[in-house]
Amino acid sequence: MIFSKLNGGDDLSAYPAAIQRALAYLRDTDIMSLELGRHELEGDDMFVNVMDMTTHPMEGSHPEVHKKYIDLMYWPEGGERIGVAPYLGTEPVFEARPENDISLLEDVANECMLVATPGCFGIFFPWDAHRPALMLGDAPATSRKVVVKISMALLAR
Repeated sequence: MIFSKLNGGDDLSAYPAAIQRALAYLRDTDIMSLELGRHELEGDDMFVNVMDMTTHPMEGSHPEVHKKYIDLMYWPEGGERIGVAPYLGTEPVFEARPENDISLLEDVANECMLVATPGCFGIFFPWDAHRPALMLGDAPATSRKVVVKISMALLAR
C-alpha cells in the first residue's frame, strides 16, 4: 500500500511505470469536470471510475480485496476513512464477485485506519485488504472520488 498527496513531492520515478502514468493522468486532468462513470486510459488494462460517493459507518461494512487490479484511489475533494490490513488469503469471504474482481471479507486482523483528505491518493495492491468510504465524523458525507483500476499485468511491463 502507498498513501500520499498527489502534489506532495513524491519522486514518481520510484513507482512502476503504470502507476506513474496513472498519477500523471490525475495530476494533469481536471477531475471535477469529468463525467461520472468509466473512462478508459489503456483499455481494460487501466481505466478510471469517477464517482460521487457517500461515506458510511464502519458497522455493517466489509473489507475488500482484488486479484487482477490495483486500486489507485484519489480524492480531489472531500475525503473518507479507509481501513487497511494485510490480506493473508485465509480470511473468511463474505461475498465473492469474481466477474467484478472483488471479494468482500467477513473481517481482517490488525486493521489500521487512514484518513484521506483532498489531494490524497492511496494505492492498494491485491495483498492489501481495504475498507473504503468510511465516515470521517458522525454523519455521512458525499464527495467526488476517483478510482484508477490498474491491471497487475502492467507492472510486469
